[in-house]
Amino acid sequence: MKRSILLLVMPILILAGCSRDDDFGGNNEIKPVPFTVNIKYDASKYPSVADKGVANVTITMENAATGDKVTGKTDANGDLKLNAVLPGTYTVQAELQLKKNEYEQQLGESTSYEIVHFGGFQEKVAVNANISSALVRISSGNLGDLVIKQYYYAGSDTKLGANFRDQFIEIHNNSDQTIYADGLYLVFLEGNVNNNVANYTLPNGQYNWSQTAGGGTAANTDYVYSNILIKVPGNGSQYPILPGRSIVVAQTALNHKVPFNDINGAGVAIQDPSKTVDLSQADFETYMGDYNLSNGKKPFLWDIQNIMVPDMLVNYWSIASNDLILNVNSMLGVGILRATDAEITGWKKVAAPKAPVGTLFLQIPKKYIIDGVDITDKEQKAPKDFPSDIDASRTFIVNNAGLAEGTFTGLSIIRKTKEIISGRVVLQDTNNSANDFVTIKANPRGYAQ
Repeated sequence: MKRSILLLVMPILILAGCSRDDDFGGNNEIKPVPFTVNIKYDASKYPSVADKGVANVTITMENAATGDKVTGKTDANGDLKLNAVLPGTYTVQAELQLKKNEYEQQLGESTSYEIVHFGGFQEKVAVNANISSALVRISSGNLGDLVIKQYYYAGSDTKLGANFRDQFIEIHNNSDQTIYADGLYLVFLEGNVNNNVANYTLPNGQYNWSQTAGGGTAANTDYVYSNILIKVPGNGSQYPILPGRSIVVAQTALNHKVPFNDINGAGVAIQDPSKTVDLSQADFETYMGDYNLSNGKKPFLWDIQNIMVPDMLVNYWSIASNDLILNVNSMLGVGILRATDAEITGWKKVAAPKAPVGTLFLQIPKKYIIDGVDITDKEQKAPKDFPSDIDASRTFIVNNAGLAEGTFTGLSIIRKTKEIISGRVVLQDTNNSANDFVTIKANPRGYAQ
């Protein structure tokens, strides 16, 4: 599969939060301080230019407490010099686009893409009188021809809709060639559900996986961790995805707008069909009934199989859940990957650092990830699951007022449409979900307006 190279800037600046109502005068005066962000290339991937600053990178620093933003571009030395920044904690996002010739000249590598996107995201960067600068290394990521188009994890109204039975993921072919879905994996990431720093976490609150996986810092930078890995069936040429088209993977491939009978034959009513979606035409479903029975678990009452829709194959499933429930509280990052059975068999299974007993998580080398989308909770307190070179930031459902939205809303995140070429829909893919996704009412095979 053709891939482009994406660089992600991993900035490191943070400011302590100040209320918008703070009195900056008198004895309580908080004085702005000078601060510099320096951008350099990842030394392990680009050793020949590791000491070179990166110019023209657009940096946005957002105060974690107030939401106020400071923006600017790096100079020829790769520095963004700010004369007055309020002390506090900030998130930092960095973006850059290079034309083909610029990329090849700067990095000494060829690319088949006319535009190469750069992006990055870092949380918990401290700015105060004692911290006057931050070095940010940029790293490369993959830009694949298959992308996650829609991630409907919120579920619909618990009383009027279908609760979380109608969740789905949509995958889009962004290329001009037919790609077969056969053997494609969906992976759901695991990580800490809050950003509280502890002896088992990194400074951003994410698990320090090296404590159980070994391997030092590489355990946190070169791998992702999951206990759900499911696979599209097929012999390699059964399930084509045409250029500009997509496939839908449903939790339960039913028309959730109409009543149905559960596995005991009891009727389940739908109070308001407009609150949910029709997934009876999904391409695949994650039916867990037979799998649960073979593992001594009772299936959910609504674990109904649509025999007309092929089932996803379970490769790794270590959780105690009975079904593919896209946890509306844990906010699982989702990715797509390809790997051979032999490669997957060789991947480690490790315990979570917080409680290194019981459930084991699959350690997946990030180089196999084709595309990944990081999401966050309503309060944005959970740390990122994906490294920044897979998703430079993260996204979440927002309401009409632009505010983070809660669960069971019937809303979904969907990738923006970049352009339409001779009828083929090309979606935006900068490996930066904050830029690439918007919120819509869940709509399988729909598009952002």
